[in-house]
Amino acid sequence: MGSFNLDYCIHAANILLLAAYSVRDILWLRLFAVASSTIAMPYFLFQPTPLWAAFGWSVVFTLINVYQCWRLSRERRPVQLSAEEDEVRRLVFPDLPPREVLRVINLGFWANLAIGERLIERGKSVDAISLIVRGRVQMTMEGRVLGEIARGGIVGSSLALSGATAEVDAVTVEPARTLRWDVPTLNRYLDSKPETRNVFQRHLARDLAGKIQRMANVASGTPSSGPSSTSTQ
Repeated sequence: MGSFNLDYCIHAANILLLAAYSVRDILWLRLFAVASSTIAMPYFLFQPTPLWAAFGWSVVFTLINVYQCWRLSRERRPVQLSAEEDEVRRLVFPDLPPREVLRVINLGFWANLAIGERLIERGKSVDAISLIVRGRVQMTMEGRVLGEIARGGIVGSSLALSGATAEVDAVTVEPARTLRWDVPTLNRYLDSKPETRNVFQRHLARDLAGKIQRMANVASGTPSSGPSSTSTQ
Protein backbone atom coordinates (compact mmCIF):
# COMPACT_ATOMS: atom_id res chain seq x y z
CA MET A 1 0.00 0.00 0.00
CA GLY A 2 3.15 2.26 -0.05
CA SER A 3 2.83 5.34 2.13
CA PHE A 4 -0.95 5.23 2.18
CA ASN A 5 -2.27 5.11 5.73
CA LEU A 6 -4.96 2.45 6.04
CA ASP A 7 -6.42 4.34 8.96
CA TYR A 8 -7.88 6.76 6.42
CA CYS A 9 -10.12 3.94 5.18
CA ILE A 10 -11.62 3.21 8.57
CA HIS A 11 -12.06 6.93 9.30
CA ALA A 12 -13.83 7.49 5.97
CA ALA A 13 -15.97 4.39 6.53
CA ASN A 14 -17.12 5.64 9.91
CA ILE A 15 -17.83 9.14 8.58
CA LEU A 16 -20.05 7.56 5.91
CA LEU A 17 -21.69 5.43 8.58
CA LEU A 18 -22.38 8.57 10.60
CA ALA A 19 -23.95 10.12 7.50
CA ALA A 20 -26.09 7.01 7.10
CA TYR A 21 -27.44 7.40 10.62
CA SER A 22 -28.18 11.08 9.94
CA VAL A 23 -30.51 10.69 6.95
CA ARG A 24 -34.23 9.89 7.11
CA ASP A 25 -34.61 8.29 3.71
CA ILE A 26 -34.05 4.53 4.03
CA LEU A 27 -32.62 4.27 0.51
CA TRP A 28 -29.94 6.85 1.22
CA LEU A 29 -29.20 5.18 4.55
CA ARG A 30 -28.50 1.90 2.75
CA LEU A 31 -26.44 3.60 0.02
CA PHE A 32 -24.23 5.23 2.65
CA ALA A 33 -23.95 1.87 4.44
CA VAL A 34 -22.78 0.20 1.21
CA ALA A 35 -20.15 2.89 0.69
CA SER A 36 -19.04 2.61 4.31
CA SER A 37 -18.64 -1.20 4.18
CA THR A 38 -16.85 -1.04 0.82
CA ILE A 39 -14.33 1.57 1.98
CA ALA A 40 -13.68 -0.37 5.20
CA MET A 41 -12.75 -3.56 3.33
CA PRO A 42 -9.15 -2.52 2.42
CA TYR A 43 -8.50 -1.69 6.08
CA PHE A 44 -9.40 -5.24 7.11
CA LEU A 45 -7.75 -6.92 4.11
CA PHE A 46 -4.34 -5.23 4.06
CA GLN A 47 -3.41 -5.48 7.70
CA PRO A 48 -0.18 -7.35 8.43
CA THR A 49 -2.48 -10.15 9.48
CA PRO A 50 -5.69 -9.80 7.42
CA LEU A 51 -8.82 -9.47 9.53
CA TRP A 52 -10.78 -12.10 7.61
CA ALA A 53 -13.74 -12.22 9.98
CA ALA A 54 -14.30 -8.46 9.82
CA PHE A 55 -13.72 -8.47 6.03
CA GLY A 56 -16.21 -11.32 5.56
CA TRP A 57 -18.92 -9.58 7.57
CA SER A 58 -18.36 -6.37 5.60
CA VAL A 59 -18.94 -8.32 2.39
CA VAL A 60 -22.14 -9.82 3.81
CA PHE A 61 -23.47 -6.42 4.95
CA THR A 62 -22.59 -4.89 1.58
CA LEU A 63 -24.42 -7.61 -0.37
CA ILE A 64 -27.50 -7.32 1.84
CA ASN A 65 -27.64 -3.56 1.49
CA VAL A 66 -27.02 -3.68 -2.28
CA TYR A 67 -29.98 -6.03 -2.62
CA GLN A 68 -32.19 -3.82 -0.44
CA CYS A 69 -31.17 -0.73 -2.45
CA TRP A 70 -32.17 -2.53 -5.64
CA ARG A 71 -35.51 -3.55 -4.13
CA LEU A 72 -36.26 -0.04 -2.84
CA SER A 73 -35.35 1.46 -6.22
CA ARG A 74 -37.76 -0.88 -7.96
CA GLU A 75 -40.54 -0.02 -5.52
CA ARG A 76 -40.04 3.69 -6.19
CA ARG A 77 -40.33 3.43 -9.94
CA PRO A 78 -43.50 5.09 -11.25
CA VAL A 79 -46.38 2.64 -11.69
CA GLN A 80 -48.43 2.87 -14.86
CA LEU A 81 -51.91 1.46 -14.36
CA SER A 82 -53.82 0.02 -17.28
CA ALA A 83 -57.11 1.68 -18.24
CA GLU A 84 -59.02 -1.03 -16.39
CA GLU A 85 -56.85 -0.80 -13.29
CA ASP A 86 -57.20 2.97 -13.28
CA GLU A 87 -60.97 2.51 -13.46
CA VAL A 88 -60.81 0.44 -10.25
CA ARG A 89 -58.71 3.15 -8.63
CA ARG A 90 -61.27 5.82 -9.51
CA LEU A 91 -64.18 3.66 -8.39
CA VAL A 92 -62.84 2.44 -5.05
CA PHE A 93 -59.34 3.75 -4.18
CA PRO A 94 -59.06 7.38 -5.34
CA ASP A 95 -56.99 8.32 -2.28
CA LEU A 96 -54.35 5.59 -2.65
CA PRO A 97 -51.13 5.77 -4.70
CA PRO A 98 -51.14 3.68 -7.90
CA ARG A 99 -48.64 1.13 -6.56
CA GLU A 100 -50.88 0.29 -3.59
CA VAL A 101 -53.93 0.11 -5.84
CA LEU A 102 -52.08 -2.40 -8.02
CA ARG A 103 -51.21 -4.51 -4.98
CA VAL A 104 -54.87 -4.69 -3.93
CA ILE A 105 -55.98 -5.50 -7.48
CA ASN A 106 -53.44 -8.31 -7.68
CA LEU A 107 -54.96 -9.89 -4.57
CA GLY A 108 -58.10 -10.59 -6.58
CA PHE A 109 -58.87 -11.94 -10.01
CA TRP A 110 -60.70 -10.62 -13.02
CA ALA A 111 -63.74 -12.37 -14.43
CA ASN A 112 -65.80 -11.92 -17.58
CA LEU A 113 -69.36 -13.00 -16.92
CA ALA A 114 -71.99 -13.84 -19.48
CA ILE A 115 -75.69 -13.10 -19.05
CA GLY A 116 -77.29 -15.38 -16.49
CA GLU A 117 -74.21 -16.16 -14.37
CA ARG A 118 -74.63 -16.13 -10.60
CA LEU A 119 -72.46 -14.17 -8.22
CA ILE A 120 -74.62 -15.00 -5.19
CA GLU A 121 -76.89 -18.01 -4.80
CA ARG A 122 -79.71 -18.15 -2.30
CA GLY A 123 -79.09 -20.51 0.63
CA LYS A 124 -75.30 -20.44 0.26
CA SER A 125 -72.68 -18.53 2.21
CA VAL A 126 -70.51 -15.91 0.53
CA ASP A 127 -66.72 -16.00 0.87
CA ALA A 128 -65.87 -13.48 -1.86
CA ILE A 129 -66.97 -10.02 -2.94
CA SER A 130 -67.16 -8.69 -6.50
CA LEU A 131 -66.64 -5.15 -7.76
CA ILE A 132 -68.72 -4.47 -10.87
CA VAL A 133 -66.49 -2.65 -13.34
CA ARG A 134 -68.84 -3.09 -16.30
CA GLY A 135 -72.30 -4.58 -16.66
CA ARG A 136 -75.27 -5.05 -14.35
CA VAL A 137 -76.26 -7.64 -11.77
CA GLN A 138 -79.88 -8.22 -10.81
CA MET A 139 -80.88 -9.19 -7.27
CA THR A 140 -83.94 -11.47 -7.01
CA MET A 141 -85.79 -13.35 -4.28
CA GLU A 142 -88.05 -16.22 -5.28
CA GLY A 143 -88.46 -14.74 -8.74
CA ARG A 144 -89.17 -11.21 -7.49
CA VAL A 145 -86.75 -8.53 -8.66
CA LEU A 146 -85.32 -6.55 -5.76
CA GLY A 147 -83.02 -4.27 -7.72
CA GLU A 148 -79.77 -4.06 -9.62
CA ILE A 149 -76.10 -3.43 -8.92
CA ALA A 150 -74.17 -1.70 -11.68
CA ARG A 151 -70.77 -0.14 -12.30
CA GLY A 152 -68.97 0.72 -9.04
CA GLY A 153 -71.23 -1.44 -6.89
CA ILE A 154 -69.97 -4.33 -4.78
CA VAL A 155 -71.82 -7.62 -4.71
CA GLY A 156 -71.80 -9.67 -1.51
CA SER A 157 -70.11 -7.17 0.80
CA SER A 158 -72.58 -7.29 3.68
CA LEU A 159 -72.95 -11.07 3.48
CA ALA A 160 -69.21 -11.69 3.34
CA LEU A 161 -68.53 -9.39 6.30
CA SER A 162 -71.35 -10.81 8.43
CA GLY A 163 -70.93 -14.45 7.42
CA ALA A 164 -74.69 -14.74 6.85
CA THR A 165 -76.27 -17.06 4.31
CA ALA A 166 -77.59 -15.39 1.17
CA GLU A 167 -81.35 -14.88 0.99
CA VAL A 168 -81.24 -13.65 -2.60
CA ASP A 169 -79.78 -14.58 -5.97
CA ALA A 170 -77.43 -12.21 -7.82
CA VAL A 171 -77.47 -12.86 -11.55
CA THR A 172 -75.90 -10.91 -14.40
CA VAL A 173 -78.43 -9.37 -16.77
CA GLU A 174 -75.83 -8.17 -19.26
CA PRO A 175 -72.21 -9.17 -19.95
CA ALA A 176 -70.16 -8.05 -16.98
CA ARG A 177 -66.53 -7.49 -16.05
CA THR A 178 -65.81 -7.95 -12.37
CA LEU A 179 -62.90 -7.89 -9.96
CA ARG A 180 -63.40 -10.57 -7.32
CA TRP A 181 -61.61 -10.82 -3.97
CA ASP A 182 -61.50 -13.78 -1.62
CA VAL A 183 -62.52 -12.23 1.70
CA PRO A 184 -60.03 -14.04 4.02
CA THR A 185 -57.13 -13.17 1.70
CA LEU A 186 -58.27 -9.57 1.41
CA ASN A 187 -58.73 -9.21 5.17
CA ARG A 188 -55.24 -10.56 5.90
CA TYR A 189 -53.75 -7.96 3.58
CA LEU A 190 -55.88 -5.10 4.89
CA ASP A 191 -54.96 -5.99 8.48
CA SER A 192 -51.36 -5.12 7.58
CA LYS A 193 -52.34 -1.94 5.68
CA PRO A 194 -54.51 0.28 7.92
CA GLU A 195 -54.64 3.16 5.42
CA THR A 196 -55.80 0.88 2.61
CA ARG A 197 -58.35 -0.73 4.93
CA ASN A 198 -59.76 2.70 5.83
CA VAL A 199 -60.15 3.66 2.16
CA PHE A 200 -61.79 0.34 1.32
CA GLN A 201 -64.13 0.51 4.30
CA ARG A 202 -65.19 4.03 3.34
CA HIS A 203 -66.17 2.76 -0.11
CA LEU A 204 -68.06 -0.17 1.42
CA ALA A 205 -69.88 2.22 3.74
CA ARG A 206 -70.84 4.51 0.84
CA ASP A 207 -71.93 1.51 -1.22
CA LEU A 208 -74.09 0.15 1.61
CA ALA A 209 -75.54 3.59 2.38
CA GLY A 210 -76.44 4.01 -1.27
CA LYS A 211 -78.20 0.66 -1.34
CA ILE A 212 -80.18 1.49 1.81
CA GLN A 213 -81.17 4.87 0.38
CA ARG A 214 -82.36 3.29 -2.83
CA MET A 215 -84.31 0.69 -0.88
CA ALA A 216 -86.06 3.56 0.89
CA ASN A 217 -86.73 5.23 -2.46
CA VAL A 218 -88.22 2.04 -3.88
CA ALA A 219 -90.38 1.57 -0.81
CA SER A 220 -91.67 5.14 -1.14
CA GLY A 221 -92.03 4.96 -4.92
CA THR A 222 -89.27 7.51 -5.57
CA PRO A 223 -87.14 6.76 -8.65
CA SER A 224 -83.59 5.74 -7.79
CA SER A 225 -80.32 6.31 -9.56
CA GLY A 226 -76.72 5.28 -9.05
CA PRO A 227 -74.52 2.21 -9.37
CA SER A 228 -76.71 -0.10 -7.33
CA SER A 229 -80.29 -0.26 -6.13
CA THR A 230 -82.56 -1.77 -3.52
CA SER A 231 -80.52 -4.69 -2.20
CA THR A 232 -78.00 -4.59 0.63
CA GLN A 233 -76.48 -7.92 -0.27
